[in-house]
Amino acid sequence: MRSFLDSLISTRTATAVAALVGTADEILFEANPETRFDYASLSKPFAFTLGLVLDQDGSLPLATLIGEVFPEANPRLAKRPFSDLLRHRSGLAPWAPLYHLCRSREEVLPLLLDEKRMRPTRRAVYGDLDILLYGLAVEKATGQPYARLIRSRILEPLRLSAEPAPGDRPDVARSFMDTDQEVRLAGKQGLTIPLQGPPPRGLPQDGNARWLGADPPAHAGLFGNARDLWRLGAEWLAPKTLLEQEATAAALTGSPFYLGWWRRSRRGSAGPSLSPGSFGHTGFAGGSLWIDPEQQRVLVLLTHRTEPFSNMNLWRRRFHALAYDSF
Repeated sequence: MRSFLDSLISTRTATAVAALVGTADEILFEANPETRFDYASLSKPFAFTLGLVLDQDGSLPLATLIGEVFPEANPRLAKRPFSDLLRHRSGLAPWAPLYHLCRSREEVLPLLLDEKRMRPTRRAVYGDLDILLYGLAVEKATGQPYARLIRSRILEPLRLSAEPAPGDRPDVARSFMDTDQEVRLAGKQGLTIPLQGPPPRGLPQDGNARWLGADPPAHAGLFGNARDLWRLGAEWLAPKTLLEQEATAAALTGSPFYLGWWRRSRRGSAGPSLSPGSFGHTGFAGGSLWIDPEQQRVLVLLTHRTEPFSNMNLWRRRFHALAYDSF
């Protein structure tokens, strides 16, 4: 296993790597478990977890219509329940360079609720903006900042050290990846945006999350280590602190997405080693978290990839196969 992890560095696929294999109760293997990484879209599972917690206690039921919280939402979006945001089937466009289209955070919400500007889709499409909108809805419904809710309702009860933008600290792995992928995505939308270089240590690589700064969005912006992700995954594998078994089981149904989670695919990031009922998520920075209920495993691979177009799913599948062969 360690030679595999070393090869991620020696092939210049990644500049830093950590890994963990565990059950709901114990760690079977770990490497560099305390190094903190930019979670990127691995921040989303924290939003899924918060969504289920707020649904369970009635603070913001997932069946609530978006229009009940945002009366100004366009009619097509207003009639959708909040669960559609977390399941990526709200119709919102997947991504937009908010730092280019908006002058301040206050302009983000009106933009997301504007059907003409957001180029809606008619099918379930994985993206950032639906999760970001869910975070804004949570703030309005509860009257609390999203970051404070994540800390008080998720991080502290699970005893996690994850946090937004920790800054220049020696335990934070550096990211050397620029925003070339965002430039290309913007170009497909007819927009020309400047290339941003690699982020300073401890700031997100994601352009929108970096722009929002001290007010991190729900889709990206958290930093943490492999043990934090293992504890979060263990709560979904065997609910006991935050989640309820019945609610979790209901969240892990549906198509093409569970409540935010990717379903296992042989050709995706999971690979054939994981059981068919497995679920997980990846982050553009290079990390992944997969949970296998049948094998009772939580598998965490964290990296900072060197460039945006490398085939990280190939490495993730190899990691899962090696994890099951070794442990």
